Amino acid sequence: MPYLDFHGASIHYEFHSTDSVHPPLVLVHGFLEDKRMWENLLPQWTAYGSVLTVDLPGHGATPSFGYEHSMEFMADALYALTSFLKLKPFLLLGHSMGGYVGLEYAVHYSDQLASLGLFFSTPEPDSTERKIMRDRSVALVKQNKNTFIRASIPQLFDPNTREAIKSDIDALIARALQMETQGVIAALHGMKKRVDRSSVLYTPPDNLKKSGIAVFAGVYDTVVPFDQVKQWWGAPGVTFRYESPHGHMGHMSDHEGCANAVLEWWRSVTKTKA
Repeated sequence: MPYLDFHGASIHYEFHSTDSVHPPLVLVHGFLEDKRMWENLLPQWTAYGSVLTVDLPGHGATPSFGYEHSMEFMADALYALTSFLKLKPFLLLGHSMGGYVGLEYAVHYSDQLASLGLFFSTPEPDSTERKIMRDRSVALVKQNKNTFIRASIPQLFDPNTREAIKSDIDALIARALQMETQGVIAALHGMKKRVDRSSVLYTPPDNLKKSGIAVFAGVYDTVVPFDQVKQWWGAPGVTFRYESPHGHMGHMSDHEGCANAVLEWWRSVTKTKA
């Protein structure tokens, strides 16, 4: 598996290179996930262009780097990788926590981007209640990481679809159980301390004003409630919207809809860059 040395550790990734002239698509997974979350969607996307998947610090094959993985730190790691691969300009699609990382990337490295996609994610910081929940989660992980993972992951899914995709949920849990305890804790600390990046949607960086920002949201998302999304759904910087009839893990329960929506966004960005 290819990797890039970053701060003395290895950032693991897979680059699905094609002969396409379209800007590449960079996929950033969420909390308790890794680059394998995109496997079922890749065939449709790689038929259109090159795709990069990455394991963020503390996830998948990439080790932990310390007590806390801030969103900015993970964006820095991603910048090191995309610069090494010379991908500029590219589309960045981040799921949940991956969207938080994408927003930091847009703030600090916007010149690298052709467009940004928030995939069941939000630019808003944790509420006071949510921060308390993060602290409780850290305490539980320290006590028993596996119990935390087994209890947390099913809650990410729309109750109406859990049984239908139970085997996929079980596989996701099995992969997450392989994570280092410190990797889980470091991400929880980083998410708790992230700042409000709503400004990226309302006053996007100059090079994103034309191609804009894509928002993919789930009607039954309990992590990023759709009512919350609708508050910034119409922000000036948002130029592409997809409303999934499922929950936070739409890429698994709304596989075809999400695959097609991302491809539609990718094609629309390609046209603006032509």
